[in-house]
Amino acid sequence: MKRLILIFAVSFAVLASSAFSQPTFENYPVQKYGGQTRLPKWIYRDKEYPDMWRDKSGKATQDPEINFAGRYFLASHSCGTQCKYYTLTDLLTGRDLNHIVDPFVAAEFLPRTRDGIEYRPSLYSRPDSKLLIAQFELETEKPENCRERTYGFENGKLEPVTPTIRTCRKIAEYCAPGKECL
Repeated sequence: MKRLILIFAVSFAVLASSAFSQPTFENYPVQKYGGQTRLPKWIYRDKEYPDMWRDKSGKATQDPEINFAGRYFLASHSCGTQCKYYTLTDLLTGRDLNHIVDPFVAAEFLPRTRDGIEYRPSLYSRPDSKLLIAQFELETEKPENCRERTYGFENGKLEPVTPTIRTCRKIAEYCAPGKECL
C-alpha cells in the first residue's frame, strides 16, 4: 500500500511540474506608444560622447526609450561594487515611478531570501509586453543558484503571476529574435 501511495505521489508531482509553464512576454501584450515622449529628470547626454546617456550620479545608463509595458523606461543603475538599483519612468508624462521597482534594489548589503541567502536581482522586460521577469542570482555554491518570479504590470502595480521558482530560464534563449529583452 505504501508503495502504491509513493508511486501516486511521484506521478502527481511529475504531472504537476510538467503542467506548469512559465508565462511569456507574448502572454501579456500591450500596444507600444509611438508618439512624443518626455525624458526622465535624472538623465542627460554625455558632452564628450553624445551617443551615451548618464544618470544623476554620472554613471552610464541605457538610452531613454520605451522598453516596458508600452510606455515605460525601465533602467538599471550601478551604485558601486555589487550595488544595483532600478528606476521606472512613464515616458508619456516624464513621471518617475521608482517605488514600483524599489523591491529590486541590491544596495551595499545584498538582500536575502527567506532562507537567508544573499542574492542579486536582474529585471527583464520588453516594450510590447506588461510582463516583468525578475531573476535572483543566489550567492551560494549550490547548483540551483538562481530563482525566478514573473510579474504582470496592472493599474500601476506589479502583481506576481507565478510563485518564486528555484530555476531560471536562459533569457537569451527565451527572447525571440528581433525582440530582445532589456
